[in-house]
Amino acid sequence: ARCKLVLVGDVQCGKTAMLQVLAKDCYPEEQRVELSLWDTSGSPYYDNVRPLCYSDSDAVLLCFDVSRPETLDSAAKKWKTEILDYCPNTRVLLIGCKTDLRTDLSTLLELSHQKQAPISYEQGCAAARQLGAEGYLECSAFTSEKSVHSIFRTVSGICLSKAPQQPPRSPPRSLSKRLLHLPSRSELISSTFKKEKAKSCSVM
Repeated sequence: ARCKLVLVGDVQCGKTAMLQVLAKDCYPEEQRVELSLWDTSGSPYYDNVRPLCYSDSDAVLLCFDVSRPETLDSAAKKWKTEILDYCPNTRVLLIGCKTDLRTDLSTLLELSHQKQAPISYEQGCAAARQLGAEGYLECSAFTSEKSVHSIFRTVSGICLSKAPQQPPRSPPRSLSKRLLHLPSRSELISSTFKKEKAKSCSVM
């Protein structure tokens, strides 16, 4: 099975760090899934090029930095609009990155000067509902590799469990590819939330 996942979000919100962690590991072989991972730039300079990445995507991971509340604002004001324009029928999951900074003293001090605080898990879930995303997941690429792996296992399972039967298609030319070995489809979603440290919520 193949899944094309597109990562979008503001500059330096944690997208690339997630992929760098993911590239270090693989999973026990029970079901083989080829992930086509498209790491896009959040820079306005690429606004005219980035839409080319959305074609034939199975899911979009809308990422933000929990230590920078403005990146969550961008998720609603910019990224959700762009996703609806170019792939309105594609699944969207909201991803909170850099969760380790919730307890980083220098980050907390800087935010307090601006009368702000890191985005909480509950706020992330609420934002996912407001955005119409299928769920909210979060991770720290710096302190918890398991949380990153959990995100891609969960997203892959969602894509596989809900994907319509289609004839095989040739893999698109991607910016980054990764082969993962996932548990059986029936066990994937239920076991992921119990065994991994990443928090998540599903939006019904």
